[in-house]
Amino acid sequence: MTTRTKIRLALFAVLALFLGIALADVFGLRTAATSVRGPQGYVAIGHGSHSHYVPNGWSGDPPLGEFPTEPPPPGMTVGPAGGFVPLR
Repeated sequence: MTTRTKIRLALFAVLALFLGIALADVFGLRTAATSVRGPQGYVAIGHGSHSHYVPNGWSGDPPLGEFPTEPPPPGMTVGPAGGFVPLR
């Protein structure tokens, strides 16, 4: 195997790894605070110079601007309408 072939295989492997991680995020297969589902019941979505905190599974309705820009206090999470609700 030549050096050029080895480099090409390594680049394809890195590309496949990156694509796999991206697809896992898109389909919601990874559950972490940096993914589409947060273990605390909400996730931060960057919006310009600030973030909005939306509940897991937010479908885009109500609009992003109606959600808080600060994380919920301890014992609370973000509700589907944009307010803070107690954790269940």
